Amino acid sequence: MSRPKKTELQLQAIREKILDTAYAILEADGPEAISSRAIAKRMGVAHMTLYTYFENQSAIINALRERELAKLNQLWLQFEQRAQHEAVTQVVKDALMLIVQYERTNPKLFWLALAMPEAMGERSEQTILRRQERVGVFARVLKLGMERDIFELRPPLLAAATVLGMITAPYVLFYTGQLANIAIRDQMVNEMMSAAILYLKKQTP
Repeated sequence: MSRPKKTELQLQAIREKILDTAYAILEADGPEAISSRAIAKRMGVAHMTLYTYFENQSAIINALRERELAKLNQLWLQFEQRAQHEAVTQVVKDALMLIVQYERTNPKLFWLALAMPEAMGERSEQTILRRQERVGVFARVLKLGMERDIFELRPPLLAAATVLGMITAPYVLFYTGQLANIAIRDQMVNEMMSAAILYLKKQTP
């Protein structure tokens, strides 16, 4: 007698359990330790069982990345709401500090979500969409600053991409092995924060 077919709700619950296990491995041993065999061992199942729920190992890693990026993007949305009634320069500073704090409190997750795709030459369509969503939100915040004559008038998407690129570049250099010194990396981030605000600020004649 064949087993009853699992419902979509049951399938999703198992997928989440697999991702939770992958996350536990990430926190304990870093992203390089995530593998179908390591996940299966922790769950007490045959590693081929995982492929009932995910196409392959990369699909598991991508799904974990997308889940965590979605959480980050939810946090990011608060800045667009705040910018409607708060000082936009402070909102921008807080948004950029979220990136810094996210890396400080979740370095392994930061590596997986934001730096690992570049290091592995891997960019899923969903990862690209998540990043575009974040840039779009930031662009709308900057547009408000331009409309209030606080920020220099320029294409908002260009300004958003430029500023986010400035802040994340030191981390990408560090996590891809091009920069080994953490102190220099953090100093670069601090200098980029100041440079980003100067770049945005309305220039007086």
